Amino acid sequence: MLWRASATALMVCIVSVLAIPMASAESPSELLEKGIYTEETVGDLAEAIRVYKQVVTEGKESRTAAAHAQYRIGLCYEKQGETKKATDAFQAVVDEYPTEKELVAQAKSHLPSELQLLPAPWGEGDELIFEMKLQTGLGVGMQVFRIAKSKLDERDVWECQNWQIVTINGQRGKSRVFADANTFAPIQSTWKHTMLGKASAEYRDGEVRIQLANKNEPVVLKSDGSWFDNEQAAEVFRRMPLEENYQTKIRVISSLGAAEIPIGLEVTKLESITVPAGTFECFQLKLEIGQTFWISNDEHRYIVRFEAGGVTADLTEIRNSQESIQTTVERERFSVKLPANWYAYTPNSPDQNDDPSTQIIDPNASMDARIEGGPLKKLQAKHGTVRQWLEASLAEYEKRISTFKIGGEGIQTVRVGDREGVSAVFEYVENNKAKKARRVAVFGDESAVNLRFTADADIFETLQPSCEQILANLNLK
Repeated sequence: MLWRASATALMVCIVSVLAIPMASAESPSELLEKGIYTEETVGDLAEAIRVYKQVVTEGKESRTAAAHAQYRIGLCYEKQGETKKATDAFQAVVDEYPTEKELVAQAKSHLPSELQLLPAPWGEGDELIFEMKLQTGLGVGMQVFRIAKSKLDERDVWECQNWQIVTINGQRGKSRVFADANTFAPIQSTWKHTMLGKASAEYRDGEVRIQLANKNEPVVLKSDGSWFDNEQAAEVFRRMPLEENYQTKIRVISSLGAAEIPIGLEVTKLESITVPAGTFECFQLKLEIGQTFWISNDEHRYIVRFEAGGVTADLTEIRNSQESIQTTVERERFSVKLPANWYAYTPNSPDQNDDPSTQIIDPNASMDARIEGGPLKKLQAKHGTVRQWLEASLAEYEKRISTFKIGGEGIQTVRVGDREGVSAVFEYVENNKAKKARRVAVFGDESAVNLRFTADADIFETLQPSCEQILANLNLK
């Protein structure tokens, strides 16, 4: 039975081998030394990077070793001529290992120098108006970038304002940033959005204090470098010394997110594009966060187009922000001159609706306002008189809104341009917020128009003088 005994001996041998403890895996420090040897002695940079990345991955065991490895990755990429990868690696040392002071200082020495901005290309100020579209060509909103010289506590500043309205979900946003007239460093900002909320930020030496609407205490972020507010970023792009293959990284503060966001940027090419405002040769500026801006290659450095989240915004109009401009709206059913600093947007569509709704945007984007028109004969056949039309509309509101309550004055006769119309004010609650609205209806010779003004109840009355001005300047066709 020799073969059986030999088999038993072999099995014992295998069990014995399995029972012997395996040699312990290399520690992060040992791997770091291995990477340095591979980089400096063997000269195999690709393999060294692989080893360093392993150290970074296992960084929970040794943050110091991981920081050194991350720094070494940057050095390897520099030797390979991979400038962007090297910059990203060194920036990661700064962002991920702030307590490793010596390494952070060394990493910063390899990063591009402090961003040098060009002189302001907008003169005294300008206003850029965009239409946002989906890939299908359907218009879904409007964006306005406005910058102008201003004063803040007797200090010379640039005032950056941004309006946005999205028609597919009814969202509106408005932001304002005051930036130093010389350095363009942010001083304070406000940002409110109907979906995301409200926030304000105060910038001081080395810190920013962010107050969110739903928080009692501010969020305080600290930094030993320069940063910009997210809502002035478009203007920062315009002042960059752009050229082909230009690369840099900036840090922006998102007040609504209460966070600092590092953003890498790169000019990928120079190309000519045509938008409603004209044809421009542009730098294509790609952001590593998935957005792209086209900046004109001329003395104005206009933002001509930007893309983000599947939406493309094209420049439709350029205006002088130093003038008090009153927008005149011309539509098939009506025309109206809006108060100064109000905007209007009517979405474009490949399958154009004969009577699309025109959105009206007030200076603070605080009111949901719109004008809608239709053929008079069609409305009269269904409702008879303008009063009956308004009564039917109010009845529909009452069916849909359980908290609906019409104002004590009921339906009143009002002047709309040179015509007589009817108006009613009502209240309701939406998302635990008291709302107040006004509905106005008027018949023309061939057209019927209704206007809707809705705002939070506590500010509704302050907006009524502007609403009256709109009604006085509305002409039906």
